[in-house]
Amino acid sequence: MSVIAYHFWSPTCQPCKVIKPAIEDLKEEFSQVQWKSVNTHDDPDEYASMFGVSVVPTIVVVATNSSGEIIYQEKHSGTTIATYYRILRSGLKSI
Repeated sequence: MSVIAYHFWSPTCQPCKVIKPAIEDLKEEFSQVQWKSVNTHDDPDEYASMFGVSVVPTIVVVATNSSGEIIYQEKHSGTTIATYYRILRSGLKSI
């Protein structure tokens, strides 16, 4: 069982730059979550397409069971950090 948080950002995104310190705090506070930082300008694995991400900043939280099946998935876009906390906590509670 695991929880992965995909953090979508862009080097040209001003809101991404503004919330970067808060995102770093989330990574520290939720250290049990595996974090993947995805620059939408350089996304060879096409995660943005896979998760339907069209705006940044966005975080997609995915929790899987021991069989690798997705048991929780939610995404949030924007600068409301409280919602990022909520979806991270929910992802961890689901496993």
